Formats: sequence, structure tokens, C-alpha cells
Amino acid sequence: MHTEAQPTRGEGTGTVRCPCCGLQQPTESGAVIDHKPTRAAADDCPGSGLHPRTDPHEPSNGAVPDTCEIQLSLFDRTAAVRPEDRPAPRPRRRHRTPAEALDTDAKWAIIHARRGQFGVLDPLLPQTSKRELAAAEAEGAVHFDVTRHRPGAEDLLAPPPAVGRPVVVIPCSATKRQVPDGERAPAEDLYQGPYFTKCLTAARAIPGGRVLILSGRYGLIAPNTPIATYEKRLDPRNVDHAKHRTQVAAMGPAMRHAPEVIALAGRDYADAVAAIWPHTVRPLAGVGIGIQLQRLTRIAESADPRATALAFATAAATRP
Repeated sequence: MHTEAQPTRGEGTGTVRCPCCGLQQPTESGAVIDHKPTRAAADDCPGSGLHPRTDPHEPSNGAVPDTCEIQLSLFDRTAAVRPEDRPAPRPRRRHRTPAEALDTDAKWAIIHARRGQFGVLDPLLPQTSKRELAAAEAEGAVHFDVTRHRPGAEDLLAPPPAVGRPVVVIPCSATKRQVPDGERAPAEDLYQGPYFTKCLTAARAIPGGRVLILSGRYGLIAPNTPIATYEKRLDPRNVDHAKHRTQVAAMGPAMRHAPEVIALAGRDYADAVAAIWPHTVRPLAGVGIGIQLQRLTRIAESADPRATALAFATAAATRP
């Protein structure tokens, strides 16, 4: 039913403002004539206009006006942009897989290495059976042979990458510098034997090595530890392993769980070290004192002392 509100006369002659749609409309005999429906018109408007939109998000079938004012949430600003006008999303960069980096569609990598070549990491590397090897070959596999020496390289096996700081343990010396009774001197100054001097020089040549001295009386000590002179050799039949473990535990977890331990010592001292660190490597094992002195000199003078020491240890471990 049409509202009883009187039309408001506009500025133009013969037109009034329609009380329903609010637009200037022509009149006939003082009444608003039927006019084209508008978006703001109501059901009882003479123009039989459309329902006013109540939901701002409801799509409209009518024509969109040239200008409009819309209030949008800051999180819905993209709604004011037509989909065809929105910029295309930038594609994400795809990272290449190792197989793609090697330009191959292989799924497996087979590494050929000698037993014990990787030192302390060798027990951690997975071993494959003939059946698994055949299955890998069927799916495609890339072979890496690390047993071959590079042209021009020294005739030594390539060492595994260093993990943390290696611990290098050397023996004490029977020859000692005499100090007055009741006085102490750093262990590195107290021991004077030529074998000890060679071991200390080779141990300090290893990059990042943490040097320890295994003393028959004081146990595992740092080279700068003040000690008094004594006369006692390490007895392999009566080694105080509990004392050594306590000393290592007091040095911290990094020393207790050292991933790489090198014993530049003979059999008796190296066995005592291996009781604490079972993965200890022994570059001086299986040879006499003369060969040991030669190896210590080569380690100290080598361009890569750690690689040389590990190569000697690998050669000693693989010798029948």
C-alpha cells in the first residue's frame, strides 16, 4: 500500500521527489506517474521498484553504478578489486632435490669405501646386502667410489669431516725435570723425554685438538696442570679406570662425549684411553718405537696433521 506522505515538490516544474525512491519524478494531475524501477525503490512505489538490498555481500543482478561508497574491513580490502584486475600470485621458488642437482632421476646413492675408512663414523654408516644392492640398482642408483685416490694427492686415505674438537691423548715420560721437594711444575715442562716431546708436538699440530696427558700417577691431566715429580709408570694390569672416568666427567659433557679421540701412544696407554672412549683411533699401533717416532714427525710436519694421523690409524686397523 502506498504511503500517505505528500510528495515533496522539487525545483523543476511538474516534478516532485518520490517519497519512496527519493528521486525527482514527473507528475500527472499532481500524482507521481509510473517510472523506471530503481535499486532504492520499495514495493509500494508507483514505479514498482526492486527491493532495497539489505545484505551488502549479496550479489546483485542489476547494473552497478559508476560511483559508489563502500566501507570494507581492513582484512577484506581485496573484495573491492575485481578478480580479473587482481595481480597474479608470484609462484613459489621450487627447491631442487639432490637428484635434480646431480641431473639424474636415480633414487639411491651407493658409496664404495674400504672398511674402517671413515674412522669413528664407520660403525654408524648403513651397510647394504647383495639383495638390497640389487634392488637399488633396479630402481636406478648413482655410484660414488671414494676408494680411489685423487691424482697428485698424497698416498693417504681421505679422512671424514671433523665433528667438534678432537681429543688427543699422549703418554707421560719416564724422564722428568728435577724440581725441589714440595714444589710443582706444569706437566708439559716436567716431562723431558724425547718420545713425549714428539707426541706433544704432533698432538698440538692437529687443528682444534684438546691435548690430554695420561700420567701413571695423576691420571688424565691437561699439559699445563702443575704436578710434582714422581717415579711411577702406568701398569696395564692395574689401571684405575674409575679414576680416569671421574676426571673426564669433571671436564664436562663435551669431553666425555667427544666424537673423535686420537691416542698418540703405545699399546698400554692406548688401551687405557679406549676404556673411556671405545671409538679411540690409534695411529701408532702395531709398529716399533722407531716407526712410531717417524709417524709422529710426519704428523707434525704434514699439511693436514689430522688427516695423516687418521690415515695411519686406518692402515693399522686394516692390517691383518
